[in-house]
Amino acid sequence: MKYDELQRYFNHHCRIKLRSGKEVFGVLWEGMNNTEKAIYFASYVEHKKLMSNNIHSPTPRSVPNTLSMTSEEILGIETILA
Repeated sequence: MKYDELQRYFNHHCRIKLRSGKEVFGVLWEGMNNTEKAIYFASYVEHKKLMSNNIHSPTPRSVPNTLSMTSEEILGIETILA
């Protein structure tokens, strides 16, 4: 998917289909990685913990269970309504 298409899903609980064939559930958000925009992923529960600790743009190095990914890895995405 294109980065611009993904932006509307940032910070929402989603089901994400990956190029590897896996389907994951969690939250994507935007951050900076070496002065470039990056996409990060964590489970919904981990993301809630991060936000409750006021970490607004965590990086994989600063927070366990957080992954960096590219927009090309994502084939499909849909929000999950709570």
